[in-house]
Amino acid sequence: MADKCIYCGSNSYGSCSRSPHNKHEHQGDENECKFCGSSSYGSCSRSPHGRHQHGHGKDKCVYCGSTSVGSCSRSPHGKHER
Repeated sequence: MADKCIYCGSNSYGSCSRSPHNKHEHQGDENECKFCGSSSYGSCSRSPHGRHQHGHGKDKCVYCGSTSVGSCSRSPHGKHER
């Protein structure tokens, strides 16, 4: 756990009473999910939208890790997001 929740400063993941979506959210980087710390992509039970969402960096999509543009099946918005 490299950083702390942006809403409360905790090192934990999971429920956060100070967050607008009731989940701890870390700044993270391209190597880890902001909501659980996993290096995986896909489903995430700790994410408010049900998907791992990595932090920004290295020009990679935060939902799938691709450097492509266009549609993304892992994004809740349907598009790659950097």
